[in-house]
Amino acid sequence: MALLIKPLRCPHCQEPMDKRLLRLHGKLKAFLNRKPFACPHCQQGIVFPEKADNLVSMGLFVAVILAPLFHLWQVDPIDPKHVFVIGTAVTLIGLFTQKLQKSSLPPE
Repeated sequence: MALLIKPLRCPHCQEPMDKRLLRLHGKLKAFLNRKPFACPHCQQGIVFPEKADNLVSMGLFVAVILAPLFHLWQVDPIDPKHVFVIGTAVTLIGLFTQKLQKSSLPPE
C-alpha cells in the first residue's frame, strides 16, 4: 500500500524509491515481506518496518467498517459522517508518516 500512494525515501541517501524501481532491481519481494534489503541507490541496508501500516489499517477499519455500522445501527451520540472523517484522517496520517528504517543487511 505504501508505494502505491507515494514513493518512500531511503533513510541513508534520501533518494525516492517506488514499486517500479524495486521490481527492476529485484528488491520488491524483500520489501513486501518486510525483510532487510539494499537500497538500489546507495546499497545500504533498509527495511520497511512491521508496524508501518498500522495507522492505515486502523483508519480503513474505522472508515469502511465502523462508519457504515454506526449508520446501520443509528447510533445517536456520534454521527456516522464524523466517524468516516476520523477514519479517513487516520488513514491519511498513516500514509504520510510511513518511512523506511535503517537496517543491517543479512549475510549472503
